[in-house]
Amino acid sequence: MTMRTAARFAPLAALALLGLSGCALEGPSEVTDAEARERFVAVLDATQRTVGGSWQIDDDPTPRECTIPLWVTGERFPALRVGDAPRDVQRAADAVEQSWLDDGMTVERQTVGDVLEVSATSEHGEVFILRLSDSAATLQGESECRPVD
Repeated sequence: MTMRTAARFAPLAALALLGLSGCALEGPSEVTDAEARERFVAVLDATQRTVGGSWQIDDDPTPRECTIPLWVTGERFPALRVGDAPRDVQRAADAVEQSWLDDGMTVERQTVGDVLEVSATSEHGEVFILRLSDSAATLQGESECRPVD
């Protein structure tokens, strides 16, 4: 490969590396760390109420490392909640999808076997995944990546 060819591929390689690093193009939101965490938990709680039933909360209080633009080390918090099967899987999925869309999230929906999955990403990089079936409901997520102090 000549130097000229290598120079042409450098920007593409940088973009690919950026995509593989899990790095978003935007930095953290303009709220405090506590407010960002409260916002994240509020979406989880609202989603549980929308689906209904009893839920076991197994959120992990241990942060996980993530990367913020310009390769700044950050941390995000994972969440895992397991609930009863909804009375009506389709209706619960529709309600959660609409709620997340109303919150300005990008939402995707798919069926995997007998499980209906609704996933969303917020403008701040928060991730939410709801899986519903006739036997159970699971909700998991990751908070936005915040810089480590």
